[in-house]
Amino acid sequence: MKKLAIYGAGGFGRETAVMIAQINAHYLSWDLIGFFDDRLQKGDEVDGLKILGNISDLNSYADNLLICIAVADPWIRFRLIKKITNPRIDFPLIVHPKAIVGDERRNTFGRGSIITAGVILTTGIALGEFCIINLSSTVGHDVTLGSCCTVMPACSISGKVSIGGCTVLGTGSRIIQGISIGENCMIGAGSVVTKDFGNNLKIIGVPARKRINHVEGV
Repeated sequence: MKKLAIYGAGGFGRETAVMIAQINAHYLSWDLIGFFDDRLQKGDEVDGLKILGNISDLNSYADNLLICIAVADPWIRFRLIKKITNPRIDFPLIVHPKAIVGDERRNTFGRGSIITAGVILTTGIALGEFCIINLSSTVGHDVTLGSCCTVMPACSISGKVSIGGCTVLGTGSRIIQGISIGENCMIGAGSVVTKDFGNNLKIIGVPARKRINHVEGV
């Protein structure tokens, strides 16, 4: 088994720990040694797993280690990745055994991405690095997601959609076929996107419209 730790001991990090246990029950793959988290005290426990330290502890970790960054917020995730400088650290692709990953000859998944239970992927899909595709979301043919995108649960992305990096699709949102969405956008929960949008926007409604500029940035 490969030694693995999770960065982020919040809600999604805890869900990811459960996911790792489910993967191991299907096929023994990971030796999960605990969490790293900047907000918690080293030596504490979360759901029976040790807090191994913060970013400084990770950057000084002396052995080879795989890290799963389980932070749903893409902008925090993006900045955190930049802070990890330890050359002994690598970032595996994590895929739940109950995800349908589609055509493995024509789909590409960037390092550090997480694909959870119930996700259905088809063909011609390109995920950037450190993407999260959450529970029971579907991704149609020839979709491209930039790095650090977060797809919340029960989203539906139709075919030939392009989504820029660090964009969040809120729970239950829908993107119709052929749409292009820029980077650093936030799509509201339950929204239905029926036209193209550029960068740095909050997009809300049915049909979705630009509400205000989204200035989180990276």
